Amino acid sequence: MGVKIVQKLETMCLPDQIRIIDGGSKGIDELINIEDFEKLIIIDSVISGGKEGSLYRMTIPELPETKNMDLSTHGSSWINFLKSKVESGEKGCWSKVVFYGIEIKNTVIGTELSPRIFNKMPEYLNSILEELQ
Repeated sequence: MGVKIVQKLETMCLPDQIRIIDGGSKGIDELINIEDFEKLIIIDSVISGGKEGSLYRMTIPELPETKNMDLSTHGSSWINFLKSKVESGEKGCWSKVVFYGIEIKNTVIGTELSPRIFNKMPEYLNSILEELQ
């Protein structure tokens, strides 16, 4: 899911100071190496019981505990990592992290988006582009 949005963002003419990273399944490894940023936006698919295609925007403190919930389809390790960074008050910009989750129906592995999610891609991109301003 996030990779499709990343691919679209990579084709756009964005300011030089914006860096697009496809964290994919190695997301936490990418996050550990990111230290200096003004704002970090993470996009991932989620399964939280909501309506397919729903877009959720949360800051790290707003993310729910992940012990009993598969919020991210890539596991909760990166969520726990970011929460610990924010809660510890560690130096850096970790409090400026924003998470966008897109509700999916299931985690069947594939490269195609459902028609509902495909049709909402412009809405997702607009929300993320507004966040970048």
